[in-house]
Amino acid sequence: MVLFDTPCPVPLLAAKPVTVDFAGGDLSSDAGLIPLALADRRLGLTEQLAAAIDDPRDPRRIDFTMHDLLRQRIYMIVQGYFDQNDAQTLRHDPVLKLALGRTPQEAPLAGQSTLSRLENDVTRADLERLAQVLLDQFLARCGPAPQQIVLDFDPYADECHGSQQLSLFSGHYDAYCFLPLYLCGRIDGSRPYVIGALLREGRASPVKGARFLLKQVVRALRQRFPHVPILVRGDGGFGVPKMIRACRRLKVNFLFGKPQNERLHALSEREQLRAAVEYSVTKQPRRVYGEFSYAARTWKQEERTIVKAEVTQGKLNPRFVVTDLADADGWTPQAVYGCYCERGDAPENRIKEFKVDLGADRLSCHAAHANQFRLLLHVAAYVLIQTLQDGLASTGLAGAQAGTIRVSLLKVAARVIERCRGVRVHLPTSFPLQRVWRRLVAWLVCAPLPPPKTPWAIG
Repeated sequence: MVLFDTPCPVPLLAAKPVTVDFAGGDLSSDAGLIPLALADRRLGLTEQLAAAIDDPRDPRRIDFTMHDLLRQRIYMIVQGYFDQNDAQTLRHDPVLKLALGRTPQEAPLAGQSTLSRLENDVTRADLERLAQVLLDQFLARCGPAPQQIVLDFDPYADECHGSQQLSLFSGHYDAYCFLPLYLCGRIDGSRPYVIGALLREGRASPVKGARFLLKQVVRALRQRFPHVPILVRGDGGFGVPKMIRACRRLKVNFLFGKPQNERLHALSEREQLRAAVEYSVTKQPRRVYGEFSYAARTWKQEERTIVKAEVTQGKLNPRFVVTDLADADGWTPQAVYGCYCERGDAPENRIKEFKVDLGADRLSCHAAHANQFRLLLHVAAYVLIQTLQDGLASTGLAGAQAGTIRVSLLKVAARVIERCRGVRVHLPTSFPLQRVWRRLVAWLVCAPLPPPKTPWAIG
């Protein structure tokens, strides 16, 4: 039964009756699919993703190409429709049809069952090619001659609610979950751009899969930019011999957090004492930085270790990082720790955007390969959102996150009128962001340009 299938009276006006129904015809609440489709066309993203999947179907017996299916699913994710059941209704949406290159009067788009079969039919080889397409998108953003690239690793918990493959109990998160690994990169101080994500079991160690991803990304970067400096960052879970040795073999710099232990406390006793004395005298917290050489028993050599000592909430709160960045190159202890703290935006805040705004924690398939495929679809959706974010530079939405862009700019009502000579899409006359919307569309339809390389202000 459809709610308001017959007019329903609502008491809003005293002078006139008001009724509500769902008989408006070709209306849509998702006019933002238009700039989204333009962003996709600008990048050629879904077309490349479709070409990466081996489609065994007979083209004479199908209604939807692989390109159609991927576009529909990824556009739904961007617009906040994370469940495939939503396709049962959205397949009739006139603007979604336009975004897929179909007129509003053409047959409905794919339903839930078709999209579910797609998720479960992909192979491991397909997944590897899809990941390469997403990596190529990042390489294209790097432009002709980047001066520095920073790669950030971070895992995040995705709580599971069923007997899914790779779902294991994590004592740290006190839940059955996956532990996907997220990878993003900064180009000459730009915003952090997503590169990829790897599905892992709930009890995976922080570095599981990280060396494999790092090897693939660094080799691709070196092939295109042989001499570009590359810095790899990660939290305390990555400050282990395996990752340090991997970085040295790949000839990239590293900057990893280091969990506290008795030996680190002993080596940083002077800095911690200074911080405590100054706080006791001034009652104001002051950061004290220092450095020393440190090697755990399993390390092959001593590494430069930075300490930041500070009294917070009346207690000493030292933090440690290990790095090969040299003081002779201007990397003072304060500069090194300041660079490490940039992880607060990349990738930690970007993971929040990825999970909350783009539903990257909605991995509800049973098979692991299907969930990895779904994870890559969410990465592709994030690539499109980040393209829109580039186009919104110098506007009131510069620095806005995906959820804000969706609510403010993409969730716009539209009336679609199809006539023999064309299709007209009417947006609300009272829409407050008309100028921003027009400017974004104009930017998307122009010739492809590299993203701006000015530092991104967090907003």
